[in-house]
Amino acid sequence: MKKLFAVGAALLLGACTSIPVKTLYKLATADLMTVDPSVLRVAAQMPDWVAPRPEGVKLELGLKRDGETPINERFNLEAVPLALEGKTLTDAAKSDYTLYAYRLASVDIPRLQHFRDTLKAKKADGGKKPESTMGVSVDACRKTELPAGKILATTYLQLDRESGYLPLLVDYDLKQEVDGKDLAALIPPCQ
Repeated sequence: MKKLFAVGAALLLGACTSIPVKTLYKLATADLMTVDPSVLRVAAQMPDWVAPRPEGVKLELGLKRDGETPINERFNLEAVPLALEGKTLTDAAKSDYTLYAYRLASVDIPRLQHFRDTLKAKKADGGKKPESTMGVSVDACRKTELPAGKILATTYLQLDRESGYLPLLVDYDLKQEVDGKDLAALIPPCQ
């Protein structure tokens, strides 16, 4: 279910009604250059019958400027035990849903730093300011048939320890078509 939990600018603009104001403010004032990679976390709360695939959660960073080849980096995120993630996620738990938390693998931190250095150099070279994007994608599968009615999911993002996990998309209906495709095709049966 690629791009189902996107955090990119297009989704943020299209889903503003689902994003709490506090989170919007934090995203608008956050600076990717100063986010501690060891603290960066993503979490998803999905119905029990949906499961992320192994190595299916990715952080996607993009950088583009007119007249230049875009730079895109994808990082596989690794699962983090919920017991290590503190009270914010524990308080969000609800019946018939499962919470999953992820972090950047330590082996990917140098690659993230290289991306940051590239962004910093492009901002300082006197050319047109580059556009940067950040997104998260989740490849998932379903353990049952798609149920009738809404299928609600919530995503969280942690940029610093002080703010903790901030709700990103709250009770987003997974039944909405994504990229013009049917949800049943985007969430295949688990094998």
